[in-house]
Amino acid sequence: MRQRQTIGERLGFGCQSAWYVVALAMSLAGCATATRRGPSALDTLIAVQELDGVGEDYWRFLQFSEPDLAAKAGNAITTLPVPTQDWAKRDAQFARAAIASLDEVHVNALPQDAYVSWLSLRWEMEAMSGRTAFHWTNVFDFSPGRSTLDRAATILQLQSIKDVGTAQRFTGLLEKVAELGRTLRLEYEERARRGIRLSRPVAEHAIAHLRSQIAPPASSPFRLPRDFTVSTDTAWHMQLARTVDELITQRVNPSLDSLATFLEREKDLGSDMPGHLRLPGGAMHYAALLRYRSTVEVTPEEAHAIGLREVSRIAPLVVAARRAAGLPIDRDSLRAALKRDSILLFDERGSLPERIAHLFESAVKEMEPMFGPVPTTGLSVGVLANATIASPVAVYEPATFRNPSALYLLNVDELVSRSAVYLPALVLGDLMPGRHLQQGSQFEIANRPIFRRLGSHDGFVKGWEVYALEVADSVSTTLTPSQRFGVRMRELAAACGLVIDTGINALGWSRADALKFLRAYLPDDDEDLDRDFVLASAEAPGALAAAALGARELRGLRRWATRELGAGFSLAEFHREVLRVGSVPLPVLGSHLERWIWELKHPAPPAGARR
Repeated sequence: MRQRQTIGERLGFGCQSAWYVVALAMSLAGCATATRRGPSALDTLIAVQELDGVGEDYWRFLQFSEPDLAAKAGNAITTLPVPTQDWAKRDAQFARAAIASLDEVHVNALPQDAYVSWLSLRWEMEAMSGRTAFHWTNVFDFSPGRSTLDRAATILQLQSIKDVGTAQRFTGLLEKVAELGRTLRLEYEERARRGIRLSRPVAEHAIAHLRSQIAPPASSPFRLPRDFTVSTDTAWHMQLARTVDELITQRVNPSLDSLATFLEREKDLGSDMPGHLRLPGGAMHYAALLRYRSTVEVTPEEAHAIGLREVSRIAPLVVAARRAAGLPIDRDSLRAALKRDSILLFDERGSLPERIAHLFESAVKEMEPMFGPVPTTGLSVGVLANATIASPVAVYEPATFRNPSALYLLNVDELVSRSAVYLPALVLGDLMPGRHLQQGSQFEIANRPIFRRLGSHDGFVKGWEVYALEVADSVSTTLTPSQRFGVRMRELAAACGLVIDTGINALGWSRADALKFLRAYLPDDDEDLDRDFVLASAEAPGALAAAALGARELRGLRRWATRELGAGFSLAEFHREVLRVGSVPLPVLGSHLERWIWELKHPAPPAGARR
């Protein structure tokens, strides 16, 4: 008989998980290299139970390590992200113990989908186990939209307040926001002592965003959840509102102000160079980030060369699309024409959600046969409220257990400033057949581990968005010439993102170098190019690179499947299989598709047939 300890019990984390007993001796566990017979049904049962145990341990661990993910799953949250070295060490310790547990699983006995979970878990744990080496150069706690404080605000907004107990839990989290501000200041004071500072452009962006979060209680990002209504007839409601107002005014805002003041004092000591290369050990850290975000085994130098080739491949397609649309060739004339068209199109801004809905319905009708059915998960479309210069063109929030309907918000001012020509490209990439189709399909597979249903790997998810654009353009019979131009421009922008990301973080490109390259291919204003490419590359190294690298990998997998299956290849079936697997590291997807191809080439004999 064998007893299994949870990973937390092995490490002494104090996880309160019951042990369970598995029949038979240790000879049935572990890798199957020494087993001469094929795995039995009992082997499979034991292997699946052991893998499920590791997955459950990982999910419990994520409640503390990534509480924003746990909040999206509808779990009760009692902590916020803690960006300290001690927590990074704790993560690495858990990851090493998880790898040991995964290596005890009889992988040859796992069903295919469970094997994909095993591969995904092991990939994630290997990446997590090495992060402590880069703790001090992990200077991304203030990136707008991705910052530690933004994640804390998301957690607070996802809380469900139903009674006095949940109200107390909310105020406890709010008190932790003030503690988080102090923790971040201490962390960055230590980085400054080590000569590690935010670059000046990144610091200016971070300070402006941080100052915007210091707001009166009614408009604070840390206010009560939007779906909670204070009732004047309920005493604890009134007490909660008063307590939240006091905490934001007297503790949260002063803590954030102290943090912003520290960053302002340090700003002028930072470098004008925006990339990661300037930091001690930054080159190695960027290589690790590129691998983690893209999930592709490629060096920064190789990725940069790929980006240049992708730009060279797509740029002529953009030129052809621009000519077909009758748009000017000169960059300044093109910008003027695009903006003029946008102003005409957006005369009635209130109609934007209806326009998006119409484009979405058209895309579903045309693309479903090639990509599979649109998810039954709801989709709400609206306009981004209180948009600022730092706000993105579009925001997509996938469905969660807390909010079972996906949300898509458009920044009208940004669309007017750039061009309405890009609107169909946004719908195709962000909604159908792009991200909404992928994330919604993944979320709806109920028999998957939670970490796979909610998972999001940039190489897969962002890569799918760009990949879907290319396929949609090739199969669509309804896109107008100007809309095809918008689709091609979005593909080109992704390829440029790969060049800029690697150029800034690995090759020492300056802001001027990046803008010079971008102006040669994209018509956007320098302000937009700076925010969308230069700052984005510095604030989240590897994220822009992941889209083009992921799309290229997906195209390669499709070509491989086409070559292997020949006349038996179906693009629709290929897409459905990729979507069925969901977001996993791309090498894991490749491993699964190898099995899928083999099974299609060697179908099982009909039941009862003689062998």
